Amino acid sequence: MKIALTHPLADFVLQVETQIPDVGISGLAGPSGAGKTTFLRCLAGLTRGQGEVHFGEKILQSKKVFVPTEHRQIGYVDQQGVLFSHISVAKNLDFALRRARAGGPDLQGMAEKFGIEHLLHRMPGGLSGGEVQRVCLARSLLSHPKVLLLDEPFAALDEEAKTDLADSLQKVVYGLRIPVLMVVHEFTTLTRLADHVLYLQRGKLLGQGPLSQILLAPELPFAARADACVMITGQVESHDAKFSLSRVRIGEHQVTVPGISAAMGAPAMLRVRANDVSISRKPQAASSILNSLAVTIREIREADERPGQALLVLDAGDFALLARVTRKSIAELDLQIGQQVYAQIKAGAASFR
Repeated sequence: MKIALTHPLADFVLQVETQIPDVGISGLAGPSGAGKTTFLRCLAGLTRGQGEVHFGEKILQSKKVFVPTEHRQIGYVDQQGVLFSHISVAKNLDFALRRARAGGPDLQGMAEKFGIEHLLHRMPGGLSGGEVQRVCLARSLLSHPKVLLLDEPFAALDEEAKTDLADSLQKVVYGLRIPVLMVVHEFTTLTRLADHVLYLQRGKLLGQGPLSQILLAPELPFAARADACVMITGQVESHDAKFSLSRVRIGEHQVTVPGISAAMGAPAMLRVRANDVSISRKPQAASSILNSLAVTIREIREADERPGQALLVLDAGDFALLARVTRKSIAELDLQIGQQVYAQIKAGAASFR
């Protein structure tokens, strides 16, 4: 999806030129009031911005063309979770199905994937917030959209409901192989779902790219967060049933993590927090820490908001790590850019996406 849009807002002008990947989930992040919702509304045709929107060879908007919302084949779900209150859940879903383009999912299958089979005969007024959002997402996907736009669909949900719904959404959209652009405020949701990230501030794109790169970008706020982390893609290599551990290969490295149910050879994405990585000048032979990876110090960043601390960006060959250490440790270990050290990661510290 190629986009070049402008639209005046109260204090600034929304001006975005970008290309969204054709498959996967792109997270649209940035502070409140940055223009994220307006950007989605312009893509959906609900707000008429100036510029061009192309999806493949189809022109949705240009100087001469403006395709109305109902003909754009775009799914749109906001944080309010609006359903037709006078008809049942099943009829809400059927409403989308009867207007869907050919070749899309079926109602029963979509209901099963979102865990709403038991709600089909209920009326929307009797549903919880999480149930409403599940139905709204299922309804939007039943229309078989070419693009799905989501404006903080988990904002009103508790943590458990967010996790369950995020997992369901991820499985469905990957199965349908459609692009998703989702406004995200919460860092955990961004790292859980996004493959690609666009960061918007006062209507301008400050950065965009794969999640793994965006989390390290010095011009963006993610690496400076207290819960800063990296996301690393690997492959399950073996399982240790005796100690409930698994081994994941990432390039030339192997990492021991808590046991997972994935089959050997299956892809696995690990989340490793900067606070869970410590540094040693030498390999530790006798230690409770199971992972010690040879890495090179790529950057040493000052942590202005945390006096006495610094952030190390570590090059592990096929991936990077972050480590938050004290200035005292840097001085005592004489750590320098370009130096080879050992990054120590507790097995229990690495979590799966």
